Amino acid sequence: MLKQVEKIITSIENTQISMSSFSVFFFSLIILRLFTEAFLHGFSSASGNFLFFEFTHTFLFFLTSFLIFIWIIKIFIPIEIKKIANVLSWGFLILLTPPTIDYVISNGQGFWSFYIFDSLYGMTQRFFTFFGDNPQMGITYGVRIEVALSLFFIFIYSFTKTKKILKSFLLTLSSYMAFFILGTFPSWITIATRGWIRGFTDINSTDIAQMFLTPANIFSTNNTELIDALNIKMSIIYSLLLFIIIFIFYFHTNKHKLVSFLHNVRLPQIFYHSGLFIFGIGLGIIFTKPILFFSFFNIFSLILLLLSISFAWTASVVFNDVFDQKIDTISNSNRPLAKGIFSLQQYLSIGITLFIVSIFFSAIIDFKIALLLIAYQAIAWMYSAFPLRLKRFAFISTAVSALASLIILFSGFILVAPEQNISRLPSEIIWLLLISFTLSLPIKDFKDIEGDRNDGVFTIPVVFGEYWGKIVVGSGILISYISSVFLLNESRLFWWAILFGGISFWIVNYSSPDSTKKITHRNLPWWIMAPLIFYGAILIKIIFIQY
Repeated sequence: MLKQVEKIITSIENTQISMSSFSVFFFSLIILRLFTEAFLHGFSSASGNFLFFEFTHTFLFFLTSFLIFIWIIKIFIPIEIKKIANVLSWGFLILLTPPTIDYVISNGQGFWSFYIFDSLYGMTQRFFTFFGDNPQMGITYGVRIEVALSLFFIFIYSFTKTKKILKSFLLTLSSYMAFFILGTFPSWITIATRGWIRGFTDINSTDIAQMFLTPANIFSTNNTELIDALNIKMSIIYSLLLFIIIFIFYFHTNKHKLVSFLHNVRLPQIFYHSGLFIFGIGLGIIFTKPILFFSFFNIFSLILLLLSISFAWTASVVFNDVFDQKIDTISNSNRPLAKGIFSLQQYLSIGITLFIVSIFFSAIIDFKIALLLIAYQAIAWMYSAFPLRLKRFAFISTAVSALASLIILFSGFILVAPEQNISRLPSEIIWLLLISFTLSLPIKDFKDIEGDRNDGVFTIPVVFGEYWGKIVVGSGILISYISSVFLLNESRLFWWAILFGGISFWIVNYSSPDSTKKITHRNLPWWIMAPLIFYGAILIKIIFIQY
């Protein structure tokens, strides 16, 4: 009997499953779980918000659980992660059973399955009593049967691989601890965040309900539905947790590829995009004066949106690299695709995944921001890809990049504006930023002169040459500083604009393609940021303080 089980397990372990196939499988599994629940409840009416956040919460919960159990099993059974994932994929079919079991036991009434809210003392009791009493709410009959069967199969799997009862028992116990923590996760979060004030042993179920079942006031959005609030808040937490887990996974399994990829994300641009988003939030606060609350979920939401924006930018980098392969063999031969660290298919898969994740994460916080990031990616595609490949045309390319930059700024403004639009953002600021971005963004093109010239990409440095290109770009940055004086109608900025614009002009013209020099074409964006930050601080002090 045991040998037959071993053969079946080995066959499952050795199944060849691509990442795209697994993604479709897991997505389908979650949809079937939600469909089962809806079917058993007669497809009772639910809002679009409920359906979306129920999906995000369920999907993120089970995907996080999947990765956690891979890691736990890997600690006890030293085999390939891919083999463990294959076995768990079959095991996760069990998540379809709890709704049906609860439906049968309750005679068609159903139970409310979500989490256990309890104090430290209460959870200690529940741990030793298999989730405690009252299986009609929280960890229901169906969930408890699901957990019990899962633990049984984990023990059998471990024993067939190790032939050691003690190790199999310890793995099963560790798995039960993971199940228990996941089933009581909101309680642990509340204890960890509010225990410092109230006392860790004084946090009770009421405190946890107040944290997770009260309206989800995330910046300017407000969702008052109890279940929606829980789904939104837990989706935010699981999104960040999932990001950390996946990052650790890749660091341990593909460190070389991960490091190479991170070196290619253009760190100045990550700071630039994050700064634009935060600047947009600042403008939103100044011009709309929203009532904002300093809360745990607002902080985590901000982090999640910054990740979304970084992913959107990085996805655009991937697609740009795919279409810039000819250029990169000359100007950027150290890039992952040019070096052959990734195959074209792998690289494209990463780009598509980052794009989807950026939209998914941002939609959890604000649907409008998700739509803006879709527009951002559409602009980035037209910039890099044929048939348009707008990056080939001087000034048009930077105007397109300027529009993409404005989209990121608008996202920050909309996040905090009570009306969730940009109607109160002065048009003078929009025009100033559009002009400034168009004239200043060509600084990134100096490092690619030879590659761009060979690929027929007519950037300003290619059209005018390196020497005159620096004059043109440096003058454009200086004009951007001076234009702020007139567009904002503030004479007190004039000498500051001359000073910092002049410094920027000098930095651009002093830069060199020689990597041994202090200011090079590659680190030029970092140097340009310094005077911009100082000027921005002065501009805010002089103008925006009046608001």
